[in-house]
Amino acid sequence: MITVSALTLLGLDEEPATLEGYGPISPDAARFIAGNAPGFTRILTHPDTGVILAVDKKQQKITKGMRKVLRIRDETCRFPGCSRPAVKSDIDHTQDRQYDGSTDPDNLAHLCEGHHRLKHLSQWSVVQEPGGVLVWTSPGKRTYRTDPANPIGPPRPKPPAVGPKPRRQLADDSYLMPRHQPTRRPTPPVPEKPPF
Repeated sequence: MITVSALTLLGLDEEPATLEGYGPISPDAARFIAGNAPGFTRILTHPDTGVILAVDKKQQKITKGMRKVLRIRDETCRFPGCSRPAVKSDIDHTQDRQYDGSTDPDNLAHLCEGHHRLKHLSQWSVVQEPGGVLVWTSPGKRTYRTDPANPIGPPRPKPPAVGPKPRRQLADDSYLMPRHQPTRRPTPPVPEKPPF
């Protein structure tokens, strides 16, 4: 397996490639091997950290790097309320491969054996949102959201700030000052002997 930058393959960069089990190789050797290869798997990595962000959709095998990323991201089974460790859970395609589900972290999550079976053999369904967020729907149509223990990838956008509702009229200071003070009239004295 050769790890090489797309820019190097296009001849726009001269960054060396890496041949698995050997080490660095020249950009020319990498271009030669890639040009004569019967096929290759594209892997998108973060330019600064090198973390695998996506693997070619034709890829069917979950790589060692993806397993590591998923284990760090999930930590446990991703079914609502389950705390079984990820290392003792299966890695499941959220959208099945038979329905064109890709083999990349945005479509993979850890499920313990029981919840893996539950997902496939019951009316529970799940959708994976960006960042590894899973939204589960129960047979009773209630939804449950499970966030990854350690989000990986770009941060989710912050919700819009909710401020005070705008006033229809501008406030003035008149409410602080009395508008009109009624004139006070003395009350009539109470008679000593009531008329009744």
